Amino acid sequence: MSFRFNFDVDDSGDRITTPEPVAGNFSVSVTSNIKEEKEQQISTQAEPCEIISLSVPTVSSIVVDAVYYKNQQLWKRQIDDVQFQLAQQDSMDGSNESAMVKAMVEDKNASDVIKGVYEGGLKTWECSIDLLNYIVDYSDEISKLINGGNVLEIGCGTALPSLHILRNISGACVSMQDYNKDVLELVTMPNVLSNTDLEPPSGGDSPGYKIHVDGDTETCEIDLDYRRTQVLFGDNTDNVIGERDIPELTKDEAEAADAQILNYADIKSRCEFIAGDWSEIEKELRRYERQHSFNLILTSETIYETSNYKKLHDLLACALAKPAAKSMGGNEKALPLPMALVAAKTLYFGLTGSVLTFKQYVRSQGIFNIECVWQSGGSMNREILCLTWQAPPQHI
Repeated sequence: MSFRFNFDVDDSGDRITTPEPVAGNFSVSVTSNIKEEKEQQISTQAEPCEIISLSVPTVSSIVVDAVYYKNQQLWKRQIDDVQFQLAQQDSMDGSNESAMVKAMVEDKNASDVIKGVYEGGLKTWECSIDLLNYIVDYSDEISKLINGGNVLEIGCGTALPSLHILRNISGACVSMQDYNKDVLELVTMPNVLSNTDLEPPSGGDSPGYKIHVDGDTETCEIDLDYRRTQVLFGDNTDNVIGERDIPELTKDEAEAADAQILNYADIKSRCEFIAGDWSEIEKELRRYERQHSFNLILTSETIYETSNYKKLHDLLACALAKPAAKSMGGNEKALPLPMALVAAKTLYFGLTGSVLTFKQYVRSQGIFNIECVWQSGGSMNREILCLTWQAPPQHI
């Protein structure tokens, strides 16, 4: 499928709380403890850029956890459920496995980052929660900035910020990028569907959904085969299931039902999934003349290695929309400036990246202004950085 970038139209489910923002200041105080993640060095070639079509998971059911934030809720797929699916697939046929899947199957406690193989996309990283809360705190400003335009989340993984935007900002079109195609298919796409067309109902169990509440955690098993049977047989679903000796759908039935589910899915026209290395994605943007397409770019936990700074910076400079003329000044009311928000730990112990070194790199390039717009408290500091074009924006 050709590259396009255009549009026609906490892992356990624990409750996450944050203090209210300080009035008149883009600053919020968040405290939370998280272990520093280690990295294994495995050398491979950069993943090529590939657009992945939205698909329903090829399993009978998925298990999702609730994520609570700012009096709101999203659903995300459990890592254990992903690993269960991978184990099932491995027992049937492991001949076409990717390097990431092989690593996860061989060691379920595999490192959170395996350089060049797996960049941590199955986890919900703490800074993505910071970014999610920031978007909610400044929802009016963010909505005006997007204004029915395009959003890009780089290194999306579980894609919680993107999910919030898809659900809450009308007309926004979101491209979700991850290094690993498998992450997009195993986690990102199920999360998108679980928060839109397959979203669990509020108020307890209902046909096709089993909800379990334990204290502040809430889990739901979504019976995809039941939903498929509903699509195929409508009001006769329960009779069909009861009459079959083997209630599972055939492969052909499941594929037909999945196609219908996606045809009904309004979300399909508002989201896009891109796999591959940042440098390869930048090349494809330029090749198809899709530079400067995104009013808002989001990324979290992506500056932990200085060796990735150039690729990330070049992709931001290629993808971020340029400001309208009256955004840069003049007598007319200024429009919101296109921006990139980068959420990160202030310092990554044992790794080369940090907020300070990333700021220094960005400033050395002379293309973007960069400032801290949010900072946490506590012993493990985290920040959100805002990048906007220097005035006037340079031709790149």
